[in-house]
Amino acid sequence: MKVSFAKVRTCAVVAVVALVAACAASAASMTTPWGEKVTGENCWRGYPRPQMVRERWTNLNGEWDYAVTSVTNTPGRPEKWDGKILVPFPIESALSGVGKLLNPDEFLWYTRKIACDPKPGERVLLHFGGVDFRTMVFIGHDEVTDVPHEGGQNPFTVDITDYVKKGENELTVCVWDPTEDFVNSRGKQSFAPKGCFYTRVSGIWQTVWMETVPEKYIKSYKVVTDMDKGEVTLSFQGTGNGERGTVEIETSASPRLCVKKPFVPNEPVTVKLPEPVALWSPENPRLYNFTAKYGRDVVKGYFGMRKIEKRKDAKGVLRFFLNNRPYFMIGTLDQGWWPDGLLTPPSEEAMEYDVKVLKDCGFNMLRKHIKVEPQQYYAMCDRLGILVIQDLPSGSGSPYDPMAADTVKRYWLERQEMKEMMDDLQMFPCIVMWNPYNEGWTQPGEFLTHSMLDFTKRYDPTRLVNGPSGCWDWEGGHLLPKGWKWENRVLTQHRPEGVCEAADTVDMHLYRGPTMFAVNDRRISFLGEFGGLGHPVDGHLWKVNPGGRGNWGYGGIEDTKTREGLEKAYLGLMDALGHLAEKGLGGAVYTQTTDVEIEVNGILTYDRKVLKFNPEVLRKAHAEVVRRAIE
Repeated sequence: MKVSFAKVRTCAVVAVVALVAACAASAASMTTPWGEKVTGENCWRGYPRPQMVRERWTNLNGEWDYAVTSVTNTPGRPEKWDGKILVPFPIESALSGVGKLLNPDEFLWYTRKIACDPKPGERVLLHFGGVDFRTMVFIGHDEVTDVPHEGGQNPFTVDITDYVKKGENELTVCVWDPTEDFVNSRGKQSFAPKGCFYTRVSGIWQTVWMETVPEKYIKSYKVVTDMDKGEVTLSFQGTGNGERGTVEIETSASPRLCVKKPFVPNEPVTVKLPEPVALWSPENPRLYNFTAKYGRDVVKGYFGMRKIEKRKDAKGVLRFFLNNRPYFMIGTLDQGWWPDGLLTPPSEEAMEYDVKVLKDCGFNMLRKHIKVEPQQYYAMCDRLGILVIQDLPSGSGSPYDPMAADTVKRYWLERQEMKEMMDDLQMFPCIVMWNPYNEGWTQPGEFLTHSMLDFTKRYDPTRLVNGPSGCWDWEGGHLLPKGWKWENRVLTQHRPEGVCEAADTVDMHLYRGPTMFAVNDRRISFLGEFGGLGHPVDGHLWKVNPGGRGNWGYGGIEDTKTREGLEKAYLGLMDALGHLAEKGLGGAVYTQTTDVEIEVNGILTYDRKVLKFNPEVLRKAHAEVVRRAIE
């Protein structure tokens, strides 16, 4: 009997779904303090785009009707709905009110009524913060997406002006999410969560909202600061031609003053800031507010005056420099997963708690790992003061083989998502380095890897480029041989003098570590991941087994089961890290901010209810590492 691969694959997925659903049911009781308070009326009510604020907007989060249908025999939009789902939480999450795993052979449908009042000379824009993965949008019978949107990580906007009528309209969204069965970006989502791969996320997972704008309006903008000259250059992208606008910048002087200057859409305008210029840093996160007016359109935003670069210090060692001073980055791997919301945080307050804990513990940086957060998150990092290294979420396909065909197949989408991510996050000063590749996951061969790094460097020269992070570095880092074993990595030679090495760092991963690449004249020696000390906390485990079995940490668990053992091991790592900092290590990323599912190597438990360390002890240890690096 001949059986098709597709049928075998479907049967396998169904079996895995049953197993994962059973595990998810046992974990569904884990909630965060913020998730316990979520309702349809209070979920994610804040303005979703803090760098470009308008007054006229409507939040569409809350209860929607949903349905799941087969992709092969769906005649059209559902006539009957399965129940209610709480947007913006993904269907697999407990906070969605559904908790159902979506399969690659299924469509996920959403619908709700929206009230509109279109007027001549105005446009109605519908915004999606994030939908995983392919999205079609309808108003009534009409599809308003000319081309279905692909990409689960980045926001997108649809102009629905020509489709809505005055009064009540029916909004319908259809989503297909293949998770592992396509060239899509999926990050750490998996059909069968285990190890460092977690429960998958499908459908709407960030805020949905509408706003009304004039026919001539500001679509976006970019900001480039020059702290040495005390200048900021803003470029506003607008619809229409010939009309001038004005930008008013609120200075840091007391009393506060406004610097006003005209601009023409799609042309840069440079503004000289009055002295003294307020600089942004984690230690002093000062921001400038501005108001841009273009015809009847008014938007509010902000920027920070900061400069990030690689430069040799007084000893001739290549280091990070922030605002013309040597700067040692010390932070955590921050994955942004939540037991009750999965990739969707329960609230803005929940996100803020994580960053405040890192600040209290003396970290000055975080590496946002394989995820793009809601824009409110980056605004919060700007306001609180913490540097961000931003990963590009990895795609599906062969994780460690750079010659695999699927790594080449997804390269176009990968470049597109990288460009969109940089565009969407360009205005946030907290982001100081892009990280296109992590540990070889769907990383293509030497030529395409270099092309991606080089593109990233050229497209945004205001930031540094990391990587490749952890392996497959052909430019003076390390490779994994065929039939690889992590401990058998092969060092590669730097490119000849005058030949481009696109990245600014050479990035080592080692658990427990720490260790580093030798100091060189081309790229900063950086420790992209280390530590991972496991410490299970009874009553706060995603997977509950006797004695915490099945839970794990990258750096082991045997000598860190007790609070005392954990602290002793951590301080030992910090002492060793201090020695490396003295030798020229530029920065280090400890794994990780929180436990995630069965990983128990977080500083916080997965439910955020237990901080495993004394923050004062960590703050003191981190300050000593920084001192040894820059003195």
